[in-house]
This record gives sequence, C-alpha cells and structure tokens, in this order.
Amino acid sequence: MMGPSLTFDKSFLEMIRPEEMDELDLNFSIFVTPTLVSEIIADLKHPAPREGKLPADIVKALARKMVGGQGIMQVHFRKLALGELNQQKVPLTGQILVDGAASNVLTTADGRGLVYDSLPDLQMWQRWADGDFSKTDELKAQEWRAQIANIDIPGISSYWEDFCGKYLAAAKNVDDVISEIDRQIVDGFSPVEQQNFLWAIFQFLEAPKEACFMSQTLFSAGLIPQIKAWAPYAASIGRLGTILCCCLSRKFVTSRPTNVIDLQYLFYAPFGSVFVSQDKLHRQLWPATIATGSFVWGLDMKADLKRYLAARQQNSALPEAERKPYYKTFSADDSIIARIRQKYMRFDPRDLPPQKAKTIADLEPYIQEHLRQAEEALDKARETYE
Repeated sequence: MMGPSLTFDKSFLEMIRPEEMDELDLNFSIFVTPTLVSEIIADLKHPAPREGKLPADIVKALARKMVGGQGIMQVHFRKLALGELNQQKVPLTGQILVDGAASNVLTTADGRGLVYDSLPDLQMWQRWADGDFSKTDELKAQEWRAQIANIDIPGISSYWEDFCGKYLAAAKNVDDVISEIDRQIVDGFSPVEQQNFLWAIFQFLEAPKEACFMSQTLFSAGLIPQIKAWAPYAASIGRLGTILCCCLSRKFVTSRPTNVIDLQYLFYAPFGSVFVSQDKLHRQLWPATIATGSFVWGLDMKADLKRYLAARQQNSALPEAERKPYYKTFSADDSIIARIRQKYMRFDPRDLPPQKAKTIADLEPYIQEHLRQAEEALDKARETYE
C-alpha cells in the first residue's frame, strides 16, 4: 500500500517493534535521511550501551527493523544547500530528492527517466542486521562518536551570549527566539545583518571557500539584498542553526551535545509529508522549520500503529468471506494515520477496484521503452555491485 511520504528519527525507530514498522510501511511511503543511517551505525561504538547489550546488538536490532521498510535515501542536506548557494535550485514543496551522482541512482538513455536501485540499501541493512560490519562501518562509527565528543555546549553558549544580549534580551521562550531571529535577521534587508547571516550559513554548512565564492561575490556586488530570497533552503539551515545556538545560550532547550546532531533531522523537514520523532528538541523547534508537512509525536504514532496492527490481525483471523478492509475501522476523527492520509492524498488507492494484471505489451509504447531502459541501466549497474 502506498501512502504519504514519511521519515523518522532514531528515537522513534528505537521505540517501535518490528511488526509496528511493518504496519507503518503499509500506510506510508518511507524515506530515510543520511542522519538516521549515521546515528544507527554510530551505536557500533556506543560508549555506554544498556546493561546486557553489546554495541553491535543495538545496531543489529535497529537494522532488522529497517530491512522491511528501508525506503529511498534522501540526498544529504549539505550537498543541497551548497549547491543552492551556487544557483542550483532546491524544490521545497515536499518531494523527496535523491542524489543523482550516487552509484545506485541511474538515468535512462534518453535522459527522461530516473531509476533508484534499492538493492544496495537493502544489502546494507541486511548486512548490519546479520552483524556483518565492515572496516568502513567501524571507521564511520568512530568518526561520528568523535564528532559528538567534540561538541562544546558551554563554548557554544558563551560564543552566542553577546548576540543574544543584542537581539534577544526580551526573549522568554523558544517561540520568542524564532520570531525575533526572523524579524531582525532572516526577513530583514540590513546589509550588515544579511552579511552576518550569510557567514553563519557558511559556518553551519562547513562550506569550503569554493562553495562560498559565487554567493559572497554577488552579495558584495549588491545583487543579493536578502539571503532568504536567494537561497531559501540554505537560509533555512542557517536559521535553524542560529535558533538552536541562541536557545542553548538562553537555556531554553537542554544542553545535551547530541542536540547539535539531532538538529540535522530538521534540515530535512521541507522534504516529505510527515516527520515522526520522540525527541523533545524536534517538537520544540518544528515551528522554526520551513516544512510543508506535519510533525507527529512518536508515542502518538506508535499508539495508532498498535491499533491498526490489532485490527489487521483480528481481520486476518476471520473466515475469508467475512473479511473487510481493516483500515476502514478508523477515520480522520479518531486516527492520526487516517487523518494524515486524508490530508496528503487526493484519493485512497486501496479503495480502487482490483484491476486485471497487464503484461508489458499492454502498456503504452513510451512506458515500455522507459521500462526497457530502466532494466538495462539496472543490469549494468548491478554488475558493479556483484
């Protein structure tokens, strides 16, 4: 069953059971962020796993849940934002964007079709679920843990004190920080503040000099009066980073070093229809995103999944003649899942009458040609996987 596009963070993945993940996959089109992949493999070097658990056991358990519902991989936020700063437009209307340069993303010969080969993703999750970790996996886990260990929250708070004193002296909560940063920095046209905002974007993206050249040159020439209008996606990352740093400095959010990493999930908020998390920071800062989709609290989604799972199991236990679509038990009035599907889908494909299976020869000629090209591209690419 296809549904609205949905992604989630590690906190939600940790709290649901494999069968609930299966139910999630039945109701939504899942996509995965690079941040989730990095956080999962980072547990391979977890410094303090739960009693009775080895770090590898944690990764294996999480990967097993992903095997059945891994979805496609969203392109890394940094690549998108740096590209936008160099005049590569980033669509911000909720669609999932894949990395066209990735080895498993293929273009058909006529250039009109894009093929996403999920096999490498599936192989990765299955390998991790089996406890088969490569040296590269080990290295990535070490690098991720080192990155977290090097996050200096007191240093960040101290660095932003003067900024907060100048712009946020009257702020009393997270919402005040968001509104004041927008009013005085993001939505303004002051050349000084816009220049400082551009530098902040470069900093949060860890942008190399080459990636900064075009936007900095155009800004210096007076051709970019407002960064938000020039590069809205990159600006959204700089905005979120600034808001988090200010909230840390004003102690409006907790001082966990992992908050800096968790913020990265929100960089993907403009893509997809639904983001699910059990992380308080995500709930607090969701209003600061430029998302067109919805935020769902993890416990609420889990509770709904349990109800759907129970209804499906009860329905399956009935004689075949008595079975009815179990999802019709729920409505938008009493179910988050039903409400989301109604909001983001023009119609429910599950309600369409069964269609007689067609052969490829029954399809339109141009569709046949696209399928042929896709098959050729996959065969050629998979030769490199094997």
